[in-house]
Amino acid sequence: MNLTLYQDPLCPFCMRVKHYLNSQGMKIPMKNTMTDVQAYKELMLGGGQATVPCMKIELPDGQVQWMYESMDIIDFLSDNLAEIAQPSA
Repeated sequence: MNLTLYQDPLCPFCMRVKHYLNSQGMKIPMKNTMTDVQAYKELMLGGGQATVPCMKIELPDGQVQWMYESMDIIDFLSDNLAEIAQPSA
């Protein structure tokens, strides 16, 4: 599974997600929608909203999910910690 966090460094809800990632030693790609026009366009096209944080979840079967809400993202990360920490080859 591939994950990307669309975020704004000044957003307190984004900071909440990043704090959780740091506390778990997790590193995932992040895109700043405030300074990266392409990332903003990707978020609008894929997720349908400019709201951040938003996690783009690319599943092994090719499906893509867009998850908004910091606590939903944290719950997803927590529930899938083992798979994210040790991705399959």
